[in-house]
Formats: sequence, C-alpha cells, structure tokens
Amino acid sequence: MTCTIYSKKWEKVWDEVTTCSKSCNRKRKEKNRQSNRSATIPDESSQNQEDVTDTHTDASLDDNNRVDMLSDDILALQIAEDTETLLSDDEDNQSTSSDQQVDTILDAKQQRKLEKKRKKAERRAQREGRGDPSAGQKQCTICNKSVNLLIRCQYDKSGQWGMVCGKCWQDVSGGVVDGDKNHPYYRYGGLWKNRRAQST
Repeated sequence: MTCTIYSKKWEKVWDEVTTCSKSCNRKRKEKNRQSNRSATIPDESSQNQEDVTDTHTDASLDDNNRVDMLSDDILALQIAEDTETLLSDDEDNQSTSSDQQVDTILDAKQQRKLEKKRKKAERRAQREGRGDPSAGQKQCTICNKSVNLLIRCQYDKSGQWGMVCGKCWQDVSGGVVDGDKNHPYYRYGGLWKNRRAQST
C-alpha cells in the first residue's frame, strides 16, 4: 500500500489494497507511465550499443530458428486459406438454403393464386348455370343421399337432431309437420335449402 490513509473497511483486506482512492490510483498510474517512458527512451551511447548487439544477434540466428520462423509463416498461411475455404463454403450453404426458402415461398404463393382462380371460375360457372349440379348439397342423415332440400328434426328416442330428405321425412313424421300420435319422437326443427343449387 502506497497511501498513508487507513480505513476501517480495509482492515481485513489490507494486504490487497493498493490505493486509498481513485485520485491516488490515477497518480500511481501516471507515475508508472512516466517511469516506463524514461526507461524506454535510451541515450545515444546505449542506442549505439543496442545497434551493434542487434547486428550481432541477427548474424548469430542459426538455421533452426529461421526454419521455425518459415514453418510458422507457412502454418499461418494454411490457417488463413482454410478459414477462407470454410467461410466460402458457409456462404454457399447459406445462399443455397435461402434460395430454397425463396422457392418454397414462391410455390406457396403460386398455389394460393391457382386456388383463388379455381374458386373464381367455379363461382362464375355457378352463376351462369353451368356449374357442378351437386355443389352445395348435403347428405340425408338416414339414407345418406345428397339433396338440395333437407328438414331438420328429431326422429328417434335418442333425441338427436338430424337432417332428413323429403322421402325419409314422410317416414319419420307421417307427413305431418308437427307430427302425430303414431310418431312420438318426431319434432320439427326447420328447413334447409341449398342456395348454390343450379336453376333448371
């Protein structure tokens, strides 16, 4: 510790404390920088001696050190080439995957457009009376025949509502809208008509 200020909170960790405050810390760092600068600036005589020793050192580098330096350079070049190869492979993979995503999006758009056109043509044909004659029809709950007119009713003891065609309705109701005493489970619930039925 370079500072003389003693603090109660540093009592237990006194050996680890280097400065007492931020200003002391700044001063210490500045002092260290100045001492490092003065150590790095050599005088002329020492500089001349260093130049001489450098030339001797360069001359005394043996072949093994040079080979090591060359092999390090070669290794660095190989690593750089491998990295470039990996990066280019990644870019190729990313471009391929992005192309596939674009293709799937375009396919989905194309399918939606085709479906839209098909529905539009179907509606036009329906309006003009040349559409599918069975379009919009529903099946009878009892005989499963597809028809354009169904009666909603209860017809058995289960109490479930069903949609029955005219022929089946005669059997379950006796031909009376509100039913009769011979058909105790029958109950009328409305009429359904196919609005998309072709007019003849």
